[in-house]
Amino acid sequence: MKKKIFACGLALCLLAGLAAGCGGKEDPTTAAPNTASGSETAGNGNVTDAAPGASSGGFTFELKGTSITPGMKQDDLLAALGDADNTFEAPSCAGEGTDYTLTYGSVEISTVPNADGVNEVNTIVLKDDLVSTPEGVSLFMGVADMTNAYGEGYTSNGNAYTYTKGDAQLQFIVENDEITSIQYMLVE
Repeated sequence: MKKKIFACGLALCLLAGLAAGCGGKEDPTTAAPNTASGSETAGNGNVTDAAPGASSGGFTFELKGTSITPGMKQDDLLAALGDADNTFEAPSCAGEGTDYTLTYGSVEISTVPNADGVNEVNTIVLKDDLVSTPEGVSLFMGVADMTNAYGEGYTSNGNAYTYTKGDAQLQFIVENDEITSIQYMLVE
């Protein structure tokens, strides 16, 4: 049953990714453009300071010791995390430029160009239960786990529970009292 739910959640994530772009090509050997040189991050799992360009006041996800927020500049993300395991690029439908989907293990980060043409983190998707939010919530946990960590201050639309904080949203999709999708999003 969990595999079927996971497959449905993964399908929803893929559809969301397709909706963000007009089309493109996936090339695992091509990394997204990076004008900043790479830097080392703490390998011990401890959180370091937020990377430069990270937005403040919103939800933050932690990966490789780096705080990542919706609205963070792509160049700063790449400088902190290094090249992605896989990169998908497509012409941006939202503006001029290119949308990127960067995969780091169990985490998928999508960036889109802002009004100035600078790519920023638009969504962060947790793809499996090998990763969790900083508050300890992961896929396949229950609604009680979500509300214990984040409270009752969500809005709901069908099976989507959305928390808003600053310029970011944290959304949980729930099927049969089981979290099947976790996604951080930039408030548009």
